[in-house]
Amino acid sequence: MNRRHIPYYEDEGLMEIVDYSTPRRGEDLTSPNSNRRTNQPKDTVILPSAPAHRTTRVIDDSLFITERIGPLTLNSGDVIDALDLSNEAGDIISIEVVTDNPYTGVYLEMDDYKNAASSGVTAAELLMRNRVTPTDSRDFYAEDMREDGNFVVKFSPREPQTYTSKVRVQVRNDIRGTQKVFGLVTDHRMKMRAGLPTPRLISHSGGWYLKHQEIAGVAGGVNLSKVMRKLGPYRYEAPIRNMEPLDNSNKQIGTYNPHMNGALEVELEPSFALRPGIRMVGGKVGETISSTSGAPTCNTTPWPGNYVGDTFVPSEQQYIIYVDETETEDTTHPDFNGGGLFAHLTSMYFKKDDTIYFPGEVRDIHHYDATTSSFASHLAAPYDTGDGAVIITVSPGLPFKPPKLTIDSPDPLEQLQTFGGVVGGIESVKSISGKVRVEEVIIRRKRSKTLLA
Repeated sequence: MNRRHIPYYEDEGLMEIVDYSTPRRGEDLTSPNSNRRTNQPKDTVILPSAPAHRTTRVIDDSLFITERIGPLTLNSGDVIDALDLSNEAGDIISIEVVTDNPYTGVYLEMDDYKNAASSGVTAAELLMRNRVTPTDSRDFYAEDMREDGNFVVKFSPREPQTYTSKVRVQVRNDIRGTQKVFGLVTDHRMKMRAGLPTPRLISHSGGWYLKHQEIAGVAGGVNLSKVMRKLGPYRYEAPIRNMEPLDNSNKQIGTYNPHMNGALEVELEPSFALRPGIRMVGGKVGETISSTSGAPTCNTTPWPGNYVGDTFVPSEQQYIIYVDETETEDTTHPDFNGGGLFAHLTSMYFKKDDTIYFPGEVRDIHHYDATTSSFASHLAAPYDTGDGAVIITVSPGLPFKPPKLTIDSPDPLEQLQTFGGVVGGIESVKSISGKVRVEEVIIRRKRSKTLLA
């Protein structure tokens, strides 16, 4: 039997076998028998130039959803996304943000709509414009301060607002902290980050007082700080005008102040050098309190200060601290340490009965030098045990002559009449004064469509 292979085609034996599993250049696809490039790997895989078709499904839906966030604290510069969706369509029914700071920003983005710049809207600007009720379908409005000190920013249109592709709700803290709480604000000017309104008053500045019946029976500094934070609408608020918006009429003005409520949770620390019987006496703004040689001269600028040319000059007030109730400058006591009463640039406070006074920032300290029988600056000569009274010069001072006070207990935690400085505690004053407390964020929406990839 003849086993010789008989070709199917007459020219089969003349054709070159081509390996079509090896990818080639574009021009090779029309000439499959062209020579292979020697540098091309055999296992190369050709991918299509366009991505493979992907199917998606849109599911019709009808579901009411309520999002709740809080309570939480935002440090300066913090932002939270309370809602951030891009794969569904639906309706926003309402948004409610409860916060202790009227300068907290609430930002809303729905498809191509944005309610404001990136900082959002604030209760401070809404209240200043008397936006306390909804006026049209996409307007925010605010509730004024409640008894607990909180503000509410609301979005509750008459008809639910539809979004078709994306929706975002952010709560922002764009407030900068300050070291000048209860002290002296430079030039009485307060600038805010772009997008935030400018406060009409710098009401966190020194130069005013806080009076409330709950303060009368509170001793020391730590407990005094706690009570002061919880007074809500009866909080500290110095009526000192912010000079910043006066030079620029285009600035948006806001009510209240960004350094209030939780942003004022600083500590009132009694001076460690206090002892029973120490007497503090204050003069009027602009009054030089002693005629003894070397005593500092108080400027006569009216409260809280004025401009001379392009320079702002703050007012001054003086306090003299005697060793005892005799109010004698040269009287000494072995337990009286005038050098430890205050530090330079400290924000000063003192408390008597039901009132806490914040006269401002310590600008100068002098003491009666027993060696020279005259006053000397703390910066020039240290306080010695045998020295006498101490004169404290502060700015801007109080716009009235303050009452005298006498330290009534050896224990700072039991003193109902006391004085000392403002401190930050564990954190710095600047860090604390930039915080915002968000009590609650409530977002109600209805989902109508969901996109599934």
